[in-house]
Amino acid sequence: PSQRKGFVISAGYQGTAAVGCLLLLFRRTKRGPRAGTMSVAITMILSCLLWIRNIFGFAVIFIMGIILAGSAIRLPSVHMRNVYVCLAVTCSLNAVTSVRALFGSDHMVNGEPSGTDAHSMAEVKGGTSSIMWAMLWLVLALVLTFLGIVFAVPGPDEVADFRCCGVCQDVGLFGCCNYPGQRFASRIKKKWSDGDNGNRDNDNERNNNINNSSECF
Repeated sequence: PSQRKGFVISAGYQGTAAVGCLLLLFRRTKRGPRAGTMSVAITMILSCLLWIRNIFGFAVIFIMGIILAGSAIRLPSVHMRNVYVCLAVTCSLNAVTSVRALFGSDHMVNGEPSGTDAHSMAEVKGGTSSIMWAMLWLVLALVLTFLGIVFAVPGPDEVADFRCCGVCQDVGLFGCCNYPGQRFASRIKKKWSDGDNGNRDNDNERNNNINNSSECF
């Protein structure tokens, strides 16, 4: 139980920092922005359906998830990348700014003194003080943000910034992130359009055959 409680207490800070780092890593790739935005949207919608029971929280998170999913399906690549970068930067900055609230001694909830997640973590896991856990989460958020910004996966026509990234690029580890071709929505739309055009051509051919038969008689 203590392990699970400690994981839950720190998940909001470490999880946000980790997700922000992953989003920043794939911001330069061809497939990363669209796939990453859709993944975040699906996660938000599933969180509403499975866990969130507050009406306000359900409505806000669900609507945001629908908006992100619609953006991932419909937006052009240029605008999609801008949305994705904004989402990645917001997530990383939130991981840093949320830890700032843990420092200090005057913490109030509904007008009454209250402890923070850092205090709860110190009680569950020990440590010198709550400041130690707050500093640990802050350093983790800063390090992951730095790694996400500096070690970004290069795009299809870009040169890797570091030798290790260049080796991975030469081996082909980033191929799935930069796979060429149309996005999924465009392929479905094209297939639907081709099907309509084919049906229309068949109808026209059938009408021509009927007209030719009538002329013969």
